[in-house]
Amino acid sequence: MTIRLPILGVLAAGVVAGLLFSPVFGTSAVLWPMLAVAVVAYLVEEVILRRPQVARWRVPLTLVGGVVALLAVIPGAARRPASLWEAVTSGWRRTLESTWPATPSPDLVAFVPVLVLLACLVGARVLQRSRLVALLPAVVVACLSQAYVTVTGLDAVLVGLALAGCFALVLLQWPGERAAWVRLVAALAAMAVGASTLGLALPTSTAVHLAKPSPPDSPTVLSNPLTEIAARLHSPDTVVFTARADGPVDRWPVIALDNFDGVTWTAAPKFQRLGRELPLDSRVTVPVRRQSADVALADWSLPWLPSQTRTLSVVDDQPLLVDPASGALLAEQKQPSQYRVTWAEPAVDSDQLASSGVDADPGSTADLGEVPVGIDELARNIAGDVRPSFQLALVLENYLRTNYKLATGENLPTGHGYAQLNHFLLRSKRGTSEQFAAAYVVMARLLGLPARLVVGFKQPDTPSPDGTYVIRNRDVLAWPEVAVTGVGWVPLDPTGTATSKAGGGLAGAAEKVRKQLPSKKEIEREHQSEPTLPFPEEPQKPHHGPDWFTVVLVVAALLGLGLLWVIGVPLAKAVRRRRRMRHGTLGAWAEARDLLRDHGMRVTPAATARDLARDSDGAVSQAMTLLAACLDRALWSGQDSDPDREFAWSAVRKAQRGLAEGRLSERIRTTFSVRSLIG
Repeated sequence: MTIRLPILGVLAAGVVAGLLFSPVFGTSAVLWPMLAVAVVAYLVEEVILRRPQVARWRVPLTLVGGVVALLAVIPGAARRPASLWEAVTSGWRRTLESTWPATPSPDLVAFVPVLVLLACLVGARVLQRSRLVALLPAVVVACLSQAYVTVTGLDAVLVGLALAGCFALVLLQWPGERAAWVRLVAALAAMAVGASTLGLALPTSTAVHLAKPSPPDSPTVLSNPLTEIAARLHSPDTVVFTARADGPVDRWPVIALDNFDGVTWTAAPKFQRLGRELPLDSRVTVPVRRQSADVALADWSLPWLPSQTRTLSVVDDQPLLVDPASGALLAEQKQPSQYRVTWAEPAVDSDQLASSGVDADPGSTADLGEVPVGIDELARNIAGDVRPSFQLALVLENYLRTNYKLATGENLPTGHGYAQLNHFLLRSKRGTSEQFAAAYVVMARLLGLPARLVVGFKQPDTPSPDGTYVIRNRDVLAWPEVAVTGVGWVPLDPTGTATSKAGGGLAGAAEKVRKQLPSKKEIEREHQSEPTLPFPEEPQKPHHGPDWFTVVLVVAALLGLGLLWVIGVPLAKAVRRRRRMRHGTLGAWAEARDLLRDHGMRVTPAATARDLARDSDGAVSQAMTLLAACLDRALWSGQDSDPDREFAWSAVRKAQRGLAEGRLSERIRTTFSVRSLIG
């Protein structure tokens, strides 16, 4: 019965290591499958304990039982048993390509309990040979989890305590006559070392994530919807999609464009497979409310799908890709006909928005190329002495609303490069939302406002009788967005025709601020009276790549420990043997006992050389019999002559040769065994 606590320690260590994947899938998604495989592994060990002849079936029984348990516990796995194989072969990679928490589908999440099952199986097998390294498989699983999300701070200390506590369970029932208090001290020391190692060696502030690659089959070159605005306006009645939301919606973004080379606007989205739910942008500090809408596509030709800037989740049978920075959605395989999208809408009042500043580093302050002098001078004349703020964003918007006209009719202007913008701003002063939005973003960036260009559709003011909004080509729109501190991206309306009468969301709050906006001179006087604030330091960007220094340090430490084991154990035994040779026959007796211990024989303190000779066979039995005769002469005569010393040590060498006649793996294991060094 002495195996029960140690095997529980090994299985518990595997579960603790697997729980480190909780930030990736969620606790419940990984906990129950891991507990299921741990229970199976424990039941197999109990059967082996009661019927030792079943031990040779340990591997197939554990693997088959674990697979059956996973099919029963993981939702949906029983319908697709092949999903377990997919999870083992490619689930780890596709998890890296997804947003976290990832969808706990069988073909993704199952690789975690499979790792735990293997750790339990190998750990239970190692436990029969050496208790000191029985937790090594669980430690390997824990190290693999750190490649996804690194445990930090207090969590690292708790994990260290848990793993060290499992190690204590393995040690507390160490065989032999060692005093109980010695075993307890060793267990407590193991807990302290494990906790301090994980708590101090790992980072305490920023989690280290393995770099998430983009899905290999996601498109890298996509058409630019900004160039299609004029063509869509020529067929205004074509229905593109319908939407039915549970709250007011102002616009439906499709893609955010933030790179401009002077000729065209482009996007560089970093698409990932959409997981269970996207986390909210950390820059949004105001309260948010969840909204959902059912979208049905009609005449839809764009590769992207209508979504929202702060997309949280999408319910659809088809796998989707998402750009977490902009909320852009892209069908990974076949474009869905309908889906349900959920997003977070910041709840900010007009007074709070009016007094807000702009983000120092929102990620859209890219180079604008060589800006024409006329555009630069116009932007600075519009701003005057108004500092970069949300008020300046509205001042620039109001200037375009007041001095420029929205083009209508058949001959619609196209293009958004500097040649077209220069003609629009300084000559014709007539354009579509394409020119309005592009001109606004260029001038906003020249004035220090972080801005980007978004292409999408505005939602009509009037729904159909059933509450569904029908979005047509006439509703296509390009608009600028400005990053506001604590709120995120706020949509603006330089054309004066985009904001819905429903007045919901950020667009509605911006409309209220717009109506209460003081004159430009009053804003200038207000800004001149304010003390000059130091330029805010650039916030530290979250690190999403691997911390190579930490990785190299951990790998070097593991290699160092392995090298210390490989060199230190044989060296310690050689030094010990040399010291024992000075003690003659008694030293030979101590060396023989340790040789037998390293080869797995149970040597009690009361055992004599003749007892060990009876328990052995072949050359080992003969060597122990010769050694017993030498011991008798040395102990009864009180003198240890040189011939007896040589004879005793020759018996030890004979026993060593007899023990070395086994398998190569057995000889390697005994060479590096530390059992005789700690006993």
